Amino acid sequence: MRSRGLKHLAAGALAIATTLAGLAGAQAESPFHTGVWQLDTAEGPRGLVVSDWLVFEEGLPKRWLYRRAGTNDENQFDFFTRTIGDNRYTPVGIRVYRTGEHTMKYTLAEKGKDPIEVSGQRLSIPNYKNSCLSVENKGDRLFGAWVGTEASSVKGLRLTASSLTVDGVKTDVTAEQVRVGRAGIAQNGKPIAFLTDAGGDYAVLQWFNDGVTLDQMRDTKREILDFKAEEILRWPQGTCDRQIASRLKAMK
Repeated sequence: MRSRGLKHLAAGALAIATTLAGLAGAQAESPFHTGVWQLDTAEGPRGLVVSDWLVFEEGLPKRWLYRRAGTNDENQFDFFTRTIGDNRYTPVGIRVYRTGEHTMKYTLAEKGKDPIEVSGQRLSIPNYKNSCLSVENKGDRLFGAWVGTEASSVKGLRLTASSLTVDGVKTDVTAEQVRVGRAGIAQNGKPIAFLTDAGGDYAVLQWFNDGVTLDQMRDTKREILDFKAEEILRWPQGTCDRQIASRLKAMK
């Protein structure tokens, strides 16, 4: 995002891809981009599913969104992106520009290529209290049982404030909320993982590399990008997948 693609962004041309407002932590309500959208592309309508912090692909969370500092105002939101499992930003930036209460311009800017901009219209409810894709208003659901997905080597996980059980193996830990929608997990005072709400029916277990400190785990301003592994989990009681499918049927 540092080449001419970024210059195009500043000029106002970025759209199509992935969305997370992670660096500054979750807001008092979900960001404008959270929801189910119809993108009007040259090839025809295309669905876009975005939680507060992630863009979904093929039904699962796929790309983290990190808001670019100093580039956001009331209507414009610029993001760096990172694919789950990668240890650095991808060379693709995204801009969401609000054009109305339920409409936007969505721009995808890939390094070295001309940005692609399309219009989008919301198919879902914008109110965060009614948005299943929001990480807000979820209470303590991180502390409970999760099951693995096809994008995970973990079959099952249960987290409490004092224990982490992965595939039947229980470990004594301390778990604390380090931001809305994210629990930090430590063993004997040593950070070992995040469990991060991905929005929708999903969470991501993020195993730390060696050397992460408690201060780094608790830091809400600097993101950790490099993990040993990131495992996508599903909340068994979730109904968001069904709601998303229903919304996408409304595309014209």
